[in-house]
Amino acid sequence: MLKIAIFNQKAGVGATTTALNLAAACQRKRRQLLLLDMDPQARLTEVYKHTGLDVQQHLLKFYQDETPLANLIQPLRNGLQIISASPELMKVDSQFGRGPKTLNRLSTGLAELAQAQPALDVVMDCCPFVGVISLSAVFASDLVLIPVATDYLSIHSAVKMDKALNALQPVLKRKIQRRYLLTRADKRKPMTVEVEQEMRRLFGSEVLISKIHEHTALADSTRMGQHVFEYDVESDAAQDYMALYFELQDVVKQLPRAEPIAA
Repeated sequence: MLKIAIFNQKAGVGATTTALNLAAACQRKRRQLLLLDMDPQARLTEVYKHTGLDVQQHLLKFYQDETPLANLIQPLRNGLQIISASPELMKVDSQFGRGPKTLNRLSTGLAELAQAQPALDVVMDCCPFVGVISLSAVFASDLVLIPVATDYLSIHSAVKMDKALNALQPVLKRKIQRRYLLTRADKRKPMTVEVEQEMRRLFGSEVLISKIHEHTALADSTRMGQHVFEYDVESDAAQDYMALYFELQDVVKQLPRAEPIAA
């Protein structure tokens, strides 16, 4: 089981879009994919709400009632699977705190799921703030994928993310593996080139070669409750996400797998 957390403290960088379409790219290559919506705003869940998704079967039940993750998985018509989110996820911080037991719960739950479904990979769509839910995803993940929009404010956000992940490493007693993905790129705009150059200066090879460009197909597909491969498999947007999939295939071959933190 490979676990990727899509996370940035800055909203509006294409995190949910990336979670959905990266999962779809993986699934097209015959990988079994679970989308784990870990954002109380439930934007990923909203994409498929009209398809008959039972929105009462959401992730809070895993924390609150100790419902196994396997019991919360719902199949989608496109072959993907999802565990949905709810605004009630906001309760996790206040009800359970940030102790090792809470922060390890997702790691433990995914380990149990992996025993039953070892071929299942997981893409986690995280909320844009550092709370219990996002920390749990980071701790459980083999790789944190950080979408960074090609504007100057996003560079500052990327630096904050880097510092936040570095601060967590002594707790985990391991390096948090991360890659930065440039999104909303427009090669016609000098800012895209300048932001990419600065990101590579700051983070070197942790910045992926693949970029996600501005495409109307991305907004149109989610509005219609589809991933971009369903909407238009020949689109430039679909090609961007397939290129990302192939690049990450090479990245993950080198990664150590995450272990739970000590109690």
